[in-house]
Amino acid sequence: MTDRLESRLRSALGTAATRAPQAPARFSAEVVLRSRRRRTRRNALVAGVCVVAVAVPVAVTVARDTGGGGIAAVVAATPVTPVTPTAFEAPLRNPDPIGKRLTIDNPSEGRPLSLWYARAKDGATVFCRKHTSRAGGGTEFCGEGPAIDGAEATDQGSTESFPPPVTGKVLHYGTAQAGITRVVAVLKGGGRVTGTLRIPQDAPQAVWTVTVSAKEPVTAFEFLDGRGKTVKRIERQPPTFPETDAKPVGSTVETSGGLVVGLYETPDRSLIWKLEGRAVAMNTLSPGGPLTDMGGRPMKVELREHEDRWFGITGAGTARVALVFRDGTTVTADTRPEPWQAGGFRMFAGMQRHTDDIYAEGFELIGYDRSGAELWREDHGPTR
Repeated sequence: MTDRLESRLRSALGTAATRAPQAPARFSAEVVLRSRRRRTRRNALVAGVCVVAVAVPVAVTVARDTGGGGIAAVVAATPVTPVTPTAFEAPLRNPDPIGKRLTIDNPSEGRPLSLWYARAKDGATVFCRKHTSRAGGGTEFCGEGPAIDGAEATDQGSTESFPPPVTGKVLHYGTAQAGITRVVAVLKGGGRVTGTLRIPQDAPQAVWTVTVSAKEPVTAFEFLDGRGKTVKRIERQPPTFPETDAKPVGSTVETSGGLVVGLYETPDRSLIWKLEGRAVAMNTLSPGGPLTDMGGRPMKVELREHEDRWFGITGAGTARVALVFRDGTTVTADTRPEPWQAGGFRMFAGMQRHTDDIYAEGFELIGYDRSGAELWREDHGPTR
């Protein structure tokens, strides 16, 4: 999979996760992400993907790399005629579960995360995950982590992403056979964090998890037995993202709350919002351009949030954006034109002291023109 394709998918699917509605039960919706060459980067991408029915005029949007990278994304918008899975897709479709699901709180999203084992069609044991995002979307998929059968322990993934999770915490997870009683994450700076081992009911092995700061990458996992002896050590190369060290194109703009936003090409064009030099959010401007969704349709607004800051981009005709909470509490932010001639959108940024999780209770965004007339309204229902 090329860096350009992976960058586009990660950005576009992350955008979908913040916007798309929940899928009705009668709709068929599935997102499958696979990357043999860059499994760690695949996991970072997956954390932001939304499995939803998106209101688009086409039934299915597919992005696939057939050059060995193994990434496929399917977003179903309307009921679709079942098709026979290809050999590429078959291993991930409806594997038989083994034991119960382990559902825990995902520290990166503040929402549930389910982990479980399943049996693939070829008889192999695979690891499955179901993520739920702060904005209400989610993903569910099985494989393609390291082989579980015959391994004392495996590293199956994490919630690492760019920008880092808004909570500042990253969760790592994997599998461990009987005899493993302790898992320790070794941090790049030399620190060590002890994880948790749980055995879901009727599961063939334990599931381990370790929560670390997003600022401290993990370089290895150590698995110990009851006597404290290291049974296995898994070396790990923390994922790298091209956006991390990218230089802005042209000038940057300082906005409300100390946020600084700039235009970056990595190689696609994106707005990256930084706070005290650290990236906290991103708006993708290509390949579909600013304010377009995965189906290529125009959007009224694209919201991002970090701590008590809310910000994003909107259309050229919007002069002011209001954030309205369910109890009527309202905060507003004026818009300003973008200086890069990157699509004619306008930027906004504001502060709110109402909650540390704006998606939890739900809210509305309302756009107004220069005269104060309402232009558009977008509702976001509660996600917790």
